[in-house]
Amino acid sequence: MPLGRAMEDWKQPEENSIEALQHGMQFGDGVEFDLRVDGDGELVIFHDEFAPGESPMLERCVENLPTDYLKSVGIPTLSELLSNREFTDSWQSGGKTVDIEFKIPHPSTKIDTMEYLDSIMGKLEMDLEPLELPDRSLVVSCFSPKIGEAAKSSGFSIPVIRLMPHIRAWGRFWRLKRVVAMPHFARTTVKGITRSLRKEGMESVGMALDYLVGWPRFIHPGLPVGLRGRGLRRFFEARKGMGAFVWSAPLKHEDAMINAGISLVTDEMDPTVLVKPDGTPRWPRPASQPLDEEWSKRISEASSIERVDIMREAFSSLPMWGDIDSERRRRVIEEQSTRMLWPGSTEKWVRLAEDGLPWGSPRIIGHRGAGSTHGV
Repeated sequence: MPLGRAMEDWKQPEENSIEALQHGMQFGDGVEFDLRVDGDGELVIFHDEFAPGESPMLERCVENLPTDYLKSVGIPTLSELLSNREFTDSWQSGGKTVDIEFKIPHPSTKIDTMEYLDSIMGKLEMDLEPLELPDRSLVVSCFSPKIGEAAKSSGFSIPVIRLMPHIRAWGRFWRLKRVVAMPHFARTTVKGITRSLRKEGMESVGMALDYLVGWPRFIHPGLPVGLRGRGLRRFFEARKGMGAFVWSAPLKHEDAMINAGISLVTDEMDPTVLVKPDGTPRWPRPASQPLDEEWSKRISEASSIERVDIMREAFSSLPMWGDIDSERRRRVIEEQSTRMLWPGSTEKWVRLAEDGLPWGSPRIIGHRGAGSTHGV
């Protein structure tokens, strides 16, 4: 659906569907989706451990089922997505980011985690090689503590992120998974996490929003980080220019998260929602199509009646990141690197940005494409 029409008439598509991923790539700065290896060795896009069906649950582990069955119950393959030119053209143009989360098989499959990660990494690299993607347009994330080790041992060329806190790969109920993850959450700090992952060679960290807002951030040892004031400065100092992929991302926190240089993995992908809860306008492409001062002023001063037309005009008129002139790109990176305390000279970061947006720059990324539809 053309973006202008979607801004007037939109129905949320099923999560991780081709339609959802097309929408997220078009509307925001990119998408996040879940990846598994099925029983035929095919890469399939699906979040849960078990496929839909009537047979006993443990017989429906995705990793044990054939591709034809999975496609028959609506689970797409990665090859289907990569054959979609609208999706791949947008990805290859620069400024868009895809975050692929590797899902670990249920323990009942008895599949070794390291062997599985080695397999899925090899298959993904082979499938993506023909695309010749721009730098920093792709990252792989995973809750498994073994993701860094597996990437090194297999010679994986795609940047990886370990998601924190550690959430086990099994269990039917998301709330129960969160309860089990609480002890790990309580004993980890953002400063400790970033230091540890940096030693593993990771350029970004993935974390739950609870590390940054609300009372849970106070249960960690040491001083808390946050989205404002001294907490925000501590967040910048801990990251040292690292990217931060954070979920969830409620609209009420969106501006503060963007200001903090966060890549938001968000369920808020409704193109008809043009204002945030505080009444200020929402721009869903801070990375791939950043507003300049003129357009920012026009959108903020527009009446609610005018805003749809002005936003539509901005989408069609503003250059995408790959087409922005070098002087404006320099100003964007200089402002971000100075404000967010990126180490080293601003010139270093400006040069880095010539090949792709730095990981420490904020992005709005559609969770499972157009937002979760399963409530977890």
